[in-house]
Amino acid sequence: MAMRTPGRRRRRDARNAHPAPDVDEARWIEVEGLHKIYRPRRSEPTHALSGIGFTVRRGEFISVVGPSGCGKTTMLKILAGLIPGSEGAVRVAGREVAGPPPEVGMVFQAATLLPWRTVLENVMVPVEVRKLDARVYRERAGKLLAMVGLDGFEGKYRS
Repeated sequence: MAMRTPGRRRRRDARNAHPAPDVDEARWIEVEGLHKIYRPRRSEPTHALSGIGFTVRRGEFISVVGPSGCGKTTMLKILAGLIPGSEGAVRVAGREVAGPPPEVGMVFQAATLLPWRTVLENVMVPVEVRKLDARVYRERAGKLLAMVGLDGFEGKYRS
């Protein structure tokens, strides 16, 4: 099954969607025959991923390990809906990934904070982007900051 770049309407629908009611907990993330080929204009295509397939159970913790340049970040970006695969199927919570799924978050290697925002305001960015009720999520954000040892720093700025 070929993947395609999602349009605006489909991406908006995917953000607000809930997991399919008949989701198999043993198949929370499914990747089948995933390929990614980068096709630059002035050089030969690069095959970043070829025939990747795996399944992850809901709540399972896995690690992706490999040498630099083997496609780890490319695969994670596809799972997060940030870039499309060239071929294959990727499903999260029973739905084909056609944009960033609400169940998926990604933390990049380099810290990407908005320096004009406080720690709490940076944590709340996804709440703003998804137009959720900030009052509901502010308490949860505080608990998450405490979990990583940042309680008391909510009002601080990046230095």
